[in-house]
Amino acid sequence: MAIKALFLDAANTLVHKPALYPSMAEVLKRHGVQVDLDVLLRQHRFLSEAKSFPDRTSREFYDEFNSELLRSLGVLPKRELLDELFGACSYLPWRPFDDVADLTVLDVPLGVLSNWNTQLSDTLALIPDLQFSWVLGSEQIGLRKPAPAFFERMLDAAALEASEIAYIGDSMRLDVEPALSMGIRAALIDRDNLYPHANVPRITSLSQVVTLL
Repeated sequence: MAIKALFLDAANTLVHKPALYPSMAEVLKRHGVQVDLDVLLRQHRFLSEAKSFPDRTSREFYDEFNSELLRSLGVLPKRELLDELFGACSYLPWRPFDDVADLTVLDVPLGVLSNWNTQLSDTLALIPDLQFSWVLGSEQIGLRKPAPAFFERMLDAAALEASEIAYIGDSMRLDVEPALSMGIRAALIDRDNLYPHANVPRITSLSQVVTLL
């Protein structure tokens, strides 16, 4: 059956914070901890996969998250270090990935299904060359991935069968696993080659989406 719509996750699929890991590495360096950016990225992403992020994060959430991240690096989460990480990293701007521009050549309508606060549409406005027919954010809808009901809302919004929708996300737990379980044609986007042994459809750039349609 032909794909009639493409939905995507937002964070780390369409948009990211390019200054995040350099900012964290710089704070750690000031505290005598030298960590390669690729190691920091890998540890941060794997921890993010295991943790559940609220729609609206707080200082307490980031203190807990960063404490666990530091421990995974063998670094004691001292109060001063946590304060500096929060100050340096918590309000960095979102930016579209460069390969988002490759979606402009597609001839299917686009949608977004994301765990995000009510500012999701404002963030997607950073991608002026794309038009999204459906924008479903968790805070606004009152549902969160990986809940099947959230994906059902996506099917209802598009008025399509699961097999007629392709879905792209960067999380196995939140995106790919629940989507595949419902018969949606899901794929994992893995720009940093974190999952080379993945046993699910996997792409390393949005330029490869055309192969899924």
